[in-house]
Amino acid sequence: VVVLRPSQKSVPRSRLDLPTPARGRLISTVAMNSLLRRALSASSSPARPQRALLSALLSPPPAGCPQPCRPPAPQPLEPPRQRAFHASPGLLGFRSTTPAPWPGTVSEAGAAAGDDGLEVARLGISPRIVERLAARGITRLFPIQRAVLEPAMQGKDMIGRAQTGTGKTLAFGIPIMDRILRHNEKNGSGRNPLAIILAPTRELARQVEKEFKESAPLDTLCVYGGVPISQQMRTLNYGVDVVVGTPGRVIDLLRRGVLNLSEIQFVVLDEADQMLAVGFDEAVEVIMEKLPQNRQSMLFSATMPSWIRKLTNQYLKDPVIIDLVGDSEQKLPEGISLYSIVSENYGKSSILGPLIKEHADGGKCIIFTQTKREADRLAYAMGRSYACQALHGDISQNQRERTLSGFRDGRFNILVATDVAARGLDIPNVDLVSGLRYFLWI
Repeated sequence: VVVLRPSQKSVPRSRLDLPTPARGRLISTVAMNSLLRRALSASSSPARPQRALLSALLSPPPAGCPQPCRPPAPQPLEPPRQRAFHASPGLLGFRSTTPAPWPGTVSEAGAAAGDDGLEVARLGISPRIVERLAARGITRLFPIQRAVLEPAMQGKDMIGRAQTGTGKTLAFGIPIMDRILRHNEKNGSGRNPLAIILAPTRELARQVEKEFKESAPLDTLCVYGGVPISQQMRTLNYGVDVVVGTPGRVIDLLRRGVLNLSEIQFVVLDEADQMLAVGFDEAVEVIMEKLPQNRQSMLFSATMPSWIRKLTNQYLKDPVIIDLVGDSEQKLPEGISLYSIVSENYGKSSILGPLIKEHADGGKCIIFTQTKREADRLAYAMGRSYACQALHGDISQNQRERTLSGFRDGRFNILVATDVAARGLDIPNVDLVSGLRYFLWI
């Protein structure tokens, strides 16, 4: 089990050599052996072994022999300096890691120094984008965003190794939005889309489309399964500038002849490794084959499996490689600590209850599982004691939206979700995040 929550110090480990039950069993064995030896020595005749044994058991033990079946009182643990976990860390096996500085964080000193290269107004982009971003409170870019922005504005193909939440959407989106606005000023708004962004999940696609819609006056469309396709077809017939969607629904629209990719100038594969995980690899290749040769391609992935390398070799031209992850150690935002609890499989569900009660009582909690069956079973088991709902790929889009709306509004406080289905979720004020059987990232 992996638990992610705000920083706090764990209770120091006990220095007892053995757990209390083990010491009790050892002391009981020593005492019984001593009593049996006394019984055998007291028996002078084989005819009276039972009476001798009974007499030995009833007589008080000699000095220095510990009382049978009565373990000594456990030594008290040192009092915690801060709020402790719900149980002894020796039993649960807590291990904490000190969070590494997050490269996406800009210090106050750095902001005061004034790096002109990070100011949005000095990027030379359309004033309409600058105004939209300023209305959202965005006047400067993080250094991690600038690393993506510069080659993207130069029109180069790019391979970015990045995690969710690094701000890369705005970094690759600003050059795309700026060039589409300049194109529309000269040629007018076209009927066919000029940019397409592929994402592995509906939530991530909607989040990316929302970022584009709020940052520039462009016609955008988000396409994904689980909802009627007719409305998406009508919007495409009217004309859009940017299409964001999952590969499966994009393929459906291509087969129906309502999505024309002949004028695409920009293609972005966001979290490409997750597309492989959910089985979109063939669909992605079909879409890439239908794109014009003269385009700018950007691919982002946290890992680089063989399929990703195949895509880059086949569809990207002399790409610039940008590593936003660095070493293999997971980087966490400031104020977040990662704790692991060593537990047997059958004991993980029983640990979650006390953890939620202690660290997220009354607040929001998300529990990640690897499979849909695990999500359903855990939500059913925890639903007996808590207000809990499940979220995974087999749930209809309407139910997904109702579930997420209820979780955001506080109608229930525990969400059990598969890691793939929950990618791209934007839920504020989550007090506790827990993962079963694997390490998680946010």
